[in-house]
Amino acid sequence: MIRVTVVGAAGRMGREVCRAALEDPELELAGGVVEPGSPDVGADLGELCGAGRIGLAASEEPPEDAGVLVEFTTPEATVEHLAYRLPAVIGTTGLSEEQRARVEEAARSVPIVLAPNMSAGVNLLLGAVRELAEKLAGYDVEIVEAHHRGKRDAPSGTALLLGRAAASGRGQRLEDVAVYGREGVSPRREGEIGIHALRGGAVVGEHRVIFYGAGEEVEVVHRALSRRTFAEGALRAARFAAAAKPGLYTMQDVLSSGG
Repeated sequence: MIRVTVVGAAGRMGREVCRAALEDPELELAGGVVEPGSPDVGADLGELCGAGRIGLAASEEPPEDAGVLVEFTTPEATVEHLAYRLPAVIGTTGLSEEQRARVEEAARSVPIVLAPNMSAGVNLLLGAVRELAEKLAGYDVEIVEAHHRGKRDAPSGTALLLGRAAASGRGQRLEDVAVYGREGVSPRREGEIGIHALRGGAVVGEHRVIFYGAGEEVEVVHRALSRRTFAEGALRAARFAAAAKPGLYTMQDVLSSGG
């Protein structure tokens, strides 16, 4: 039985992960961490996630036998939680280069799966986007993503993953060719990759990668219909992290392992 502790248990994704863990016969929900001083401290985790009372209270720190941490919080909180020195699955997006470097440093002593998108579909799509970009070398590439009105970072981590995949297929670095939205007089440069973010309503997540040729368009689309997709992917990653050696891993590593 693999034990998991959800960090950010009161958030949208935290509640979904708690609920999914409670429904998984191979996992044991060891605890749920909420923000210090939050009114949710001491709340029953089952009631917090809508699964009914389970007799396990939300806390400000992980329990002694926390198992694998599964975290969807903020970049600032995520780097603070690295001090726990526990195996972790991190789905937090918007990490700066410095914050990512701190995650990489922590991964020298514990296994960490870092993935801005835990969906199996999106992670398998990366290879397809990379190949399309390589084979359709003369086509213009545009990426459009949409999320709910409360999402804090833009563009999404998934849009950046897709952008890096497209750039990689052409032997480029996304940082050298990305254009984030357009305004005013802004003619398209040869080889650039446009990335655009939409925010509104309760959209769980939609990503479109469009290849525009002179006589055709090729479009790849992924739509998340429920946060449960990401929760199940995160728990799949937790199983992987529970048995992995120290190191920094991606969802591609998880999927390749058959985990």
